[in-house]
Amino acid sequence: MPLTLRTTLCEIRDGLRAMRKIVAARGHIEAIQGLDALIGVAEAEAVQAIRRIDLKN
Repeated sequence: MPLTLRTTLCEIRDGLRAMRKIVAARGHIEAIQGLDALIGVAEAEAVQAIRRIDLKN
């Protein structure tokens, strides 16, 4: 997998986690739950994308 794509996926994941921490600090439970769901979907999609790319190489 190209390093830039892997780096981009990791940066997106890290950004979502940082947003979750900020929202959690403010106590917005519904927003935290929404971000948790988005993080889960994003991580699952990233893993699938990485596997597809790695299989092609």
